[in-house]
Amino acid sequence: MALKAIGSLAPWGGPVLRREILANSITVVELDSLKLSSGFAALGTAGALVFGHAVALSNRQGTGLETTGAAGAEIGSYVGTFTTASDNQTVGKVKAECDISKFSLYSCELDAAIGTTTGSNLSGYKIDLADEDTLAENTAATTTCQYNLWGVDPNDSTKAVANIYESQVFGV
Repeated sequence: MALKAIGSLAPWGGPVLRREILANSITVVELDSLKLSSGFAALGTAGALVFGHAVALSNRQGTGLETTGAAGAEIGSYVGTFTTASDNQTVGKVKAECDISKFSLYSCELDAAIGTTTGSNLSGYKIDLADEDTLAENTAATTTCQYNLWGVDPNDSTKAVANIYESQVFGV
């Protein structure tokens, strides 16, 4: 798992949850970064405002998933990863329960060794996504980026602690 929820900056500590239908033909892993695209939750990309993180996946009724979404997948094969059908937006309507809070903290994998770029291991710097589950280590800067850094994860020195900074819901 490239991202791991590890806490909150808020004293009440809870996430802010919102369920959204997933885009067609994507593979989502729990805790992937998501953006809203044409009204549907799609995988997060570098430079795009962040909607939130998929904390759970469910069918249109809100019940947990039983398969991986792949054609012919066995019941019970779901283990946190799901591939949506090409008609998910209109027929399947599999949804992601998204934590959209800017206060939630995550332990994040970087695409290069932490600290290679000045600031990628320091509080007060910002950083962009490399893809939906990895931060781009070389984008660390004091200017605006998608995530705010809080330094090295004390439980895993290869990862950084971060929270959403450029939010599609709450702005910058």
